[in-house]
Amino acid sequence: MRTWKKAVLFTGALVMVGGCNSDLEVNAPYKEITVIYGLPNRTDRTHWVRINKAFLGEGDAFLYAQIPDSNEYADGQLQNAIVEELDNGDVVNTFPLQDTILNNRVEGVFNAPQHKLYYFKTTQDINADHTLRFKVTAKGQDISATTAIVNDFTIYPSVANTSVKIGLVNSGGYLDYEVKWTSGKDGRRYQVNHVFQYAEVRNGTDTTFKAISLNTGTLVTGGLDGGEAMATTIDGEDFFQTIGSIIQPDASVEKRIFYGLDLVWWVASDEFHTYLQLADPVSGIVEDRPDFTNVTNGYGLYGSRYYKSVNRKQFNPETADELVNGPFTGTLQFCIPNSGFSCN
Repeated sequence: MRTWKKAVLFTGALVMVGGCNSDLEVNAPYKEITVIYGLPNRTDRTHWVRINKAFLGEGDAFLYAQIPDSNEYADGQLQNAIVEELDNGDVVNTFPLQDTILNNRVEGVFNAPQHKLYYFKTTQDINADHTLRFKVTAKGQDISATTAIVNDFTIYPSVANTSVKIGLVNSGGYLDYEVKWTSGKDGRRYQVNHVFQYAEVRNGTDTTFKAISLNTGTLVTGGLDGGEAMATTIDGEDFFQTIGSIIQPDASVEKRIFYGLDLVWWVASDEFHTYLQLADPVSGIVEDRPDFTNVTNGYGLYGSRYYKSVNRKQFNPETADELVNGPFTGTLQFCIPNSGFSCN
């Protein structure tokens, strides 16, 4: 009996479909959708915000994407574009957003190289205990988003002090070098890179400065109050193998000068971390994931980030010897200024 009812319903559906227009309307009625992206860093002096609109039309969407009017608001369509600095909910500073045309967008899906961005300037660091609230009225629609400000954090003295050298090798073999820090308030995700700084010299004076950036690790805090001990490591053998595979012997290079290893931290706010997490490639069976936005009456992300680095840490004597004479990099003609492996 239950099967019969289903068959009747299905037949009725076929009759209704047969009586309708066979043209399939793919496009929904037009609706203005504003898309926001902004990631202020408290120590910057210029803070950028991208304000675009989603678009829909008949035909090839990739062709529409190449037309600025399809995804950028025209002059006069945005009102009251501001960022407010809040202290416990009270407005203590208001920064009007200005627009500008930049010429640095790489060619791709959207129009390039010209593109419109919005910005505000500050004369000092944003107070780390405050929050920022973005607000704009786009063709009569009020849109807003709020983010906490990622605070500074403490790098362990042995890591932060450039006079304390990095050891990746000792008499017993390769070592792991531990990069340690303590989390700061409102920082959720810490991405750490180590950057190998060097130069290639040709024809005596023709010097080309280069850098190789390698991932050290990405860690996520358990909370947002700060004070969590965090650490990741540089594997000594893997480090030299990687450098030796990226840099190849070159007869035109007279010498390669090693200047030091930079340690670089990029820190993401809670909202930014969630956005990055959802943007990671799917590795499990379930492929569906929710869209993320923290924008009211719009889509996108308004979060916060923070940057910090320790520049040009040097190698201890055993590690320096490994770079100059070791099995992975010994044929690359490295030298190290102000050391036993001088570049003179």
